[in-house]
Amino acid sequence: MVTVSYLAHWQYVFPIFKQLEREDAITNFERVAARFNEDIVYLDLQNKDWGAWDDTYEFIQGKRPDYIEANLGVESFRNGQFDFLFFFDAAKHLYWHGIYDSNSNSLVFDGSFVQSVVDRLEDKLIQTQLDLFSLNVHYTGLVLLQDKPVVYSIRPILTSKETGPSKGFVLRGRYVDPSLISNFIKQTHVRFKITPVADKTKTYSDEIVVTELDDETLEVSSYVFSYGVPIMLVESFFPRDISEQGKVAVQSALITSIVLGFLLLFALWITLRKVVLEPVMHLTQKATAITNTKDYKKRAQVETSDEIGELSRQLNKMLDVIENRDASLEEVLSRLQELSMTDSLTQIANRLKFDSVSEMEWRRMQREQLPISIIMCDVDFFKQYNDHYGHVEGDQCLVNIAKALKDCVARPADLVARYGGEEFVMLLPGTDLNGATHLANTVLDKVSSMQLPHAKSTTAPFVTVSLGVASVTPHEDHSLLQLLTDADNALYRAKQNGRNTLVSEAY
Repeated sequence: MVTVSYLAHWQYVFPIFKQLEREDAITNFERVAARFNEDIVYLDLQNKDWGAWDDTYEFIQGKRPDYIEANLGVESFRNGQFDFLFFFDAAKHLYWHGIYDSNSNSLVFDGSFVQSVVDRLEDKLIQTQLDLFSLNVHYTGLVLLQDKPVVYSIRPILTSKETGPSKGFVLRGRYVDPSLISNFIKQTHVRFKITPVADKTKTYSDEIVVTELDDETLEVSSYVFSYGVPIMLVESFFPRDISEQGKVAVQSALITSIVLGFLLLFALWITLRKVVLEPVMHLTQKATAITNTKDYKKRAQVETSDEIGELSRQLNKMLDVIENRDASLEEVLSRLQELSMTDSLTQIANRLKFDSVSEMEWRRMQREQLPISIIMCDVDFFKQYNDHYGHVEGDQCLVNIAKALKDCVARPADLVARYGGEEFVMLLPGTDLNGATHLANTVLDKVSSMQLPHAKSTTAPFVTVSLGVASVTPHEDHSLLQLLTDADNALYRAKQNGRNTLVSEAY
């Protein structure tokens, strides 16, 4: 009976712990991959912001000689956390590049690296029909440059309204260096290392491989590919705590079986069923359910003082750690999403958030058959303001305008967003044309009362704005895009009427 019990535990119970251990290790390994994806998304959002910018659009055409000094200094690389930046014109020729050296905190020249980037891009263009100039196409991922893994993003150069035609594209990258890896380890609490793939002639699998290095360490590894080419090997290492606890639980159950077996076979059967098998099965079911559902808020309910109870408590502690890590990751993702929806200069909503909220509010107003209004706002003669006072004062002017617009709205549903460059937009769900026009007049008075000096304005000696107001009750013959177009057309007529005024229309 002892022999059968030993074989049963070792054959069926202990492999469950090993399987749980493997699945837990794979889950934590996937957190590393998720963190790399977050870094790529952040780099791509940053690249998108630079690519869809009127200043960049003019620079790539040779119209902004001050662009490099104003935007491509050391601080831009350091604060943006990227290592190199390449601008290519419409002919796919390298127009400007910058390489940041964090050790010297300066931009350096590395001809071999530049050539490797250009050669790699040319090879990719020959092998693959990359569409580098389409408005809705971009490329991100990992690539190996000079045997170093690099995170990259390629975005077309467009206007601030994300329209074309594209005049080139921006290539931005960051080294996956020891500093970045150390930062990822602190954030994910997963110990890992990366190894660049030297021999690309071999056949590599993209599957996750779990290897038992010894009785104390489990290794999880996987190759990272870019367009079918192996880039690097990622290896993570995890302590085998679950297996160890499983061994302790099995050994305790066997010792109990031997002692009680000498007393009474019936007592042995009761003990195995009530003390060992049922708690282990319950713990296994709970652990399996948690693994399958990935609901780390669940807890094992084995309240005993033996090793199985201790295993349950240790499992619950492990789940506490995983839950806290998930909560931290969710907080980081929430913060990242918030940052992606906020204009970095004015700290109000950006174009991305406006597009999302406006679609939702349009559908809500369509269901409730209520009016929705949009006010397009443009700072008069802002280019002349920038040229005269400088970009720093120009940025501060936009911040002041954004605050003034924000102060003019009071309802939680109203949204003020930076639409692009010096253009702002106000979304007013549940507001008709009269209400929107009244608010637009309030904006005119508010901006004028600020008395921000503007020596180059032909409208007034201070900063003024022009406003276009459009309102409609959503119906099948009208769309949100049409409403935006109406507001933009009204803004255009306001400018034609001499600026520092508003034009409104409803449908």
